[in-house]
Amino acid sequence: MRPHIVKWHGSTSMFLDDPQTIAVSHGVLGRYGGSSAAGADKNEDGAYIWIDAESDLEFVLLLDAHDTDESAQLVLSYIDGAASEIAGILREPIEQCFQNLHDYLLGMLTSERFREDCRRIAGETSCLLCCRREEYLWWFNVGDCLLYLLHPELTALGQTLLNQRNFYEWIGKVNTFDKQVPCYSTGVRELRSGKNVIVLSTDGALEWGPLFLEHMKQLRGVDLEKGVKDFMQMSHERGIKDSVTMIAWQVELGHHPSYPSDVSR
Repeated sequence: MRPHIVKWHGSTSMFLDDPQTIAVSHGVLGRYGGSSAAGADKNEDGAYIWIDAESDLEFVLLLDAHDTDESAQLVLSYIDGAASEIAGILREPIEQCFQNLHDYLLGMLTSERFREDCRRIAGETSCLLCCRREEYLWWFNVGDCLLYLLHPELTALGQTLLNQRNFYEWIGKVNTFDKQVPCYSTGVRELRSGKNVIVLSTDGALEWGPLFLEHMKQLRGVDLEKGVKDFMQMSHERGIKDSVTMIAWQVELGHHPSYPSDVSR
C-alpha cells in the first residue's frame, strides 16, 4: 500500500471565506484563509502530510509564513525532494530513527545551498515538523505553530500543549539557521494507552481566545473530521482574519506506558 501524501501552500488555494476539510488516510487537514470582511486577502500557510498506515507512522509539516508564502514553498520543496531519504530514515530501528531524522533535517536546513536559497526569497515562516511511530511522538519546531496531544490522563493534569511557542524565530529571509547558533526546539514523548489525538495548528486559531483550548479538548470525544470541519466553519462565522490550518489524527495504542513506580496498574 502506497503512503498517502498531500502537499499544499496558500498561494495555490487560499480558502478565503471558504473553510475546507479533507481526510488524508486516517488524518484530517483543515484549511481556512480568513475572512475577507475582516481584512484577509491572502493565505501564507503550508502543509505536508505523509501517512503510511502499513508502516504505522505519520510524518507531517505545518508552515505559517508572512510577507509572502515563498518561504513556505521553499521548505516544502526541500522536504518533498528529500521524501525518499526521509522515508528510509523513518523505517530504521526505532531506537535510532528519531535522532537520525533530526540530524538529517538539521543538515539540510544548515546547508549552504538551503541558506542561500533563503536569502533570495521574501518573507519568513514558522515551521513545525512532527512524526509519530509506534508509541512515540517526535517534533522539530521553529517559531510559533502549536502541537497538542489530547488524552484524558494528560488533560486531567492540565497538559494539552506539547511544544513551546517561540517568537522572533523563523526560516527564510530572516533565518535562524544562518546564525552562529541556530535556535529551534525539538522533543519526543511517549503516547498513552488508548486513544491519543494529535493536533498541529497555526496560531491563527488563537483568535478564538480561551474557547480554542476548550474546542481542542473536545476533539477527542467526537468524530475527528467533523470536529475539525466544525472548527473551520465556526472560525469563518466568527470572522477570524488570520488564516488557520490544522492537521489532526488519532492513534489507538495498547502498550503499557510509564507510570510512577509506587502506583499499581
